[in-house]
Amino acid sequence: MTKKDRIKRIIKNIYTVVSLVIAFMTSAAIWYWNVSPGWSEGFFGLRTLVMVGILFCIVYFFFSKMYNAHKIGLYRLQELGFSQMLAYSIGDFALFVATFFWFHNFSRISLRFFLLGFFLQLIPILFVTFVFNRLYARYDEPRKILIVYGSQDYKRLLEKMKAKHRRYEILDTFHESTDIHRIFDVLSKCKDVYLCDVSKEIKESIMLFCDANHKDVHFSVDISELLTFSSEVSHTFDTPFFRNKKTPEAWYYVGVKRTADVVIALSAIIILSPILIVTGILIKMYDGGPVLYSQKRLTKDGRVFSIYKFRSMRVDSEKNGARLASVNDDRITPVGRIIRKLRIDELPQLFNILKDDMSVVGPRPERPEIAEQYEMEIPEFGLRLKVKAGLTGYAQVYGKYNTTPLDKLKLDLIYISQRSVLFDLRILFYTVKIIFIPESTEGIGEGQTTALRKG
Repeated sequence: MTKKDRIKRIIKNIYTVVSLVIAFMTSAAIWYWNVSPGWSEGFFGLRTLVMVGILFCIVYFFFSKMYNAHKIGLYRLQELGFSQMLAYSIGDFALFVATFFWFHNFSRISLRFFLLGFFLQLIPILFVTFVFNRLYARYDEPRKILIVYGSQDYKRLLEKMKAKHRRYEILDTFHESTDIHRIFDVLSKCKDVYLCDVSKEIKESIMLFCDANHKDVHFSVDISELLTFSSEVSHTFDTPFFRNKKTPEAWYYVGVKRTADVVIALSAIIILSPILIVTGILIKMYDGGPVLYSQKRLTKDGRVFSIYKFRSMRVDSEKNGARLASVNDDRITPVGRIIRKLRIDELPQLFNILKDDMSVVGPRPERPEIAEQYEMEIPEFGLRLKVKAGLTGYAQVYGKYNTTPLDKLKLDLIYISQRSVLFDLRILFYTVKIIFIPESTEGIGEGQTTALRKG
């Protein structure tokens, strides 16, 4: 590890500690302001403040880790600030609930103090984030990258890295047929190597070199590797094997998931009813067309159902056939652009969840005709239909609207192999963050009808 790397690690650790100190002090202050009227009744005490501060820090730290709020140098300043805001707001909500159980009466709780406390938290943490992010940038340098590829798919990765030139410096790209010693020579100057669809022999050689020289390796995975994602080591014999054990879902998972779907969908419909009504009025006022539209989509086991959405395109948008929205799609109405950016167009799918066509968390439902095109190039695409379609999911959280179908399939297979109540809960909380990230609604390229590669 270089001197700069050690300094960057120290800066990150200090930033995390300072964030926790701010969380501890501000949460204790919020509690102090709210319970001070009850001092004479035994509600106040130093031990109580310390306990409140520690519990708040636990909640805050869990969600700050989930939202990557402490990863300075990796994310943009505004994204770090927004992640911090989310982590603190969830911690404040937990504190608000704890205060209610303390008093058993909302009239004893001052919402004004909670709002004041939130701004008391937000101002110092945004300032600290700005300062440490600038300090980290003084010692940060683009990571030197080597790409070794076996197919032309690596070009998509290349484009993404070039777009983030401040973070990545690509020293070279080599086809896997390049002399291995030449690859090692360049790799010795790199911090990371990305292996894109290379052969097993090349992968093994490079991974052994990287292990001996402390280099980070990133390698793409194919469908067969993802299907063994949850493998365990078998020690039946003295030769170790990976066992791809087909274990059923936890006995309670289906029941808990369906109950949660109904509760979440009903609650969301009630809470968001003003937004639903206003959106419907705006769509109707713009061109007089229908407020909702339905499409045929695929869910578990290939069952076809009608999905509901707020109409964001012109009434005649598909007179020339089905195609996904592109980057500058002229079919999208002005109202549609706003509701798509804020994901409001997806809200009517809450009724699909109540009908048991969809779940809150699951693979995104594809149109039958588009799925058929994808399967012509990727026969395994139908594997994502092992579970019910979802309003949000692993592929929606970590992918984009224009993510290629192969990458969507890989993300969905990771979810299917790892699904559990806690995993679903994690995806739900992370969805709150990506709602406000424009890149996740980015359309496909001009001239494309699906997310398949051009040409």
